[in-house]
Amino acid sequence: MSRKILIIGNSDGIGAALTRALVARDDHVVGISRSPSPLGKSGPRHEIQDVASPEFGVLLRRLMTEEGGFDACIYCAGIGSELTLPDLSSEPRVFDVNLNGMVRTLEILGPHWIEQRNGHFIGLSSLADDIYSTHAPSYSASKAGFSNYLLSMGLRLRPHNVAVTNVRFGFVDTKMAKSPSKPLMMTPERAAAHIVRCLERRPLQLSVPKAVGAVAHVMRLAQSVRIWLA
Repeated sequence: MSRKILIIGNSDGIGAALTRALVARDDHVVGISRSPSPLGKSGPRHEIQDVASPEFGVLLRRLMTEEGGFDACIYCAGIGSELTLPDLSSEPRVFDVNLNGMVRTLEILGPHWIEQRNGHFIGLSSLADDIYSTHAPSYSASKAGFSNYLLSMGLRLRPHNVAVTNVRFGFVDTKMAKSPSKPLMMTPERAAAHIVRCLERRPLQLSVPKAVGAVAHVMRLAQSVRIWLA
């Protein structure tokens, strides 16, 4: 049975791979991103909009009316900015895209799903949510807030039959993967396959690969000790 799925941030990387995978499954896909769809005019409906723009909410409400709602939404939008002191000018935008845009999306879609007692929100976080990053503090902190919020909302909405899934990936071969060391890096297609399975199984959280997640957790414990000693 074809589902209506909204993908936010689908012009490249994981979002683009996910769009292709869902279209191949005959799902009805609508995309929103800052850039045109890589599938062109022959692809599914695509709207160009920045999630940090005041017009983003207006667009979401219009799509809800025109499409008659969505069965699921996958929030793939995300940016990272390496901090170069003393310039802090890019830090707020990272939070606007990575965290606030996601919260705005759920704010608009959630009430309809609660009323219908059916819906699924998937957000792409990161295993970096478990560490303190001195190189990209806005990225790791925004993803920490992202994961905490989605896990909390997942528990809150479960009695209403609305699923929320927090997906935490390690390194994926996209423009976001800027670290000189990228252990166990997966392809966007592999990441998309994990998300497709989440649509079927509706877990509260998925962390992949687990080995990288374990290393990140050990790093967080070591950092916590350093902070305590300081």
